Amino acid sequence: MWVLRSCLAMLLLVCQSSMANDATDKCAEPLCWQVSPIVCVADKLEQGCEAELRVIWFSDTPRTVCLYLAEQAERCWQEATSGQWRQQVNWRLGWLSLRQQQQVLLSTELQVLSRQPVKRRRISGAWSIF
Repeated sequence: MWVLRSCLAMLLLVCQSSMANDATDKCAEPLCWQVSPIVCVADKLEQGCEAELRVIWFSDTPRTVCLYLAEQAERCWQEATSGQWRQQVNWRLGWLSLRQQQQVLLSTELQVLSRQPVKRRRISGAWSIF
């Protein structure tokens, strides 16, 4: 049983490592990131969305940066060239940003879509030709 667990753990590490390498290969800018998901579907719009938010960032040069979700610092890195953050969060609408001191380096909007259609109000009553 422990052999199976250790094999699964190694496979997980290899997959995470290859995902990070793929992300750096696709990045042509001095600072890049991957955020997922950026759109979430909820039953009702007013409920917000509960999902695991994942952020991976990469930089050509070491940076001291903080990750902000809705103007609240979630995680900071000191003189790092990359970082990862993963957490279960609930959001309605908001912005996710990577900042160096108060300067926004990267940002993206987190959106919530609803499964329930927006109710339309009838402007006038039903009409009839009779």
